[in-house]
Amino acid sequence: MVRVLSHVKQLVVPRGRAPRSIRTGPFRGLRMELDLTTQSQLYIGTFEREVYRWLERFSAEIRSAIDIGSREGEYTLYFLAKTSADRVIAFEPEIAIHQRFMSNLELNNLGHDPRLRLVSSFVGARNGDNECTLDSLVGSFSTPCLIKIDVEGGEASILQGAQRLLELGHVRWIIETHSRDLEEQCVRILRAANYQTRIIPNAWWRGVLPELRVSEVIRHNRWLAAARNTNL
Repeated sequence: MVRVLSHVKQLVVPRGRAPRSIRTGPFRGLRMELDLTTQSQLYIGTFEREVYRWLERFSAEIRSAIDIGSREGEYTLYFLAKTSADRVIAFEPEIAIHQRFMSNLELNNLGHDPRLRLVSSFVGARNGDNECTLDSLVGSFSTPCLIKIDVEGGEASILQGAQRLLELGHVRWIIETHSRDLEEQCVRILRAANYQTRIIPNAWWRGVLPELRVSEVIRHNRWLAAARNTNL
């Protein structure tokens, strides 16, 4: 069924990148250069839809946001255009994608927004060449802060490098996990720091509309939310 739908989509949707406005969901109205043969879910509003209510809930009244694994910038755009954040830090170590990220900012008149800092370093458990910890950022942003992580394998290492940050409170987390072991590691680290956690299950209809961007090697792919002093 998935292959049939994919084949039909390849036949009927326009090919090539073009500026398009996202149709539904929290990203609605944001403009991005999208290729509908591979990014139709982002365009219509089903891309990572399971996270949407958590994104809207956790971004309420934030002072800052950190987007780790920003890629083409949909979450960074959301933080800049649709939240109260006065500081947004985006991490994307793949330099080749920075131009596309910047083009999407320009489409939304955010190309020179002073609130934004784009960083090409990896985020991990230590500071070094082209790598930094979240703890190294403490003092450079205000809370409440929402941190979104999508790094395909390094999520637990990022938390290991955030021990001071985890002690602050008023930090909210949305983390994509890419194996059951990594998910369990993240939950243990967060709970040890007195965070409540909630696994965000994949929607039942993902069997028909899977996130095709996920590698075939990755069989476990879902999100978790975490916060202190709130019922999840």
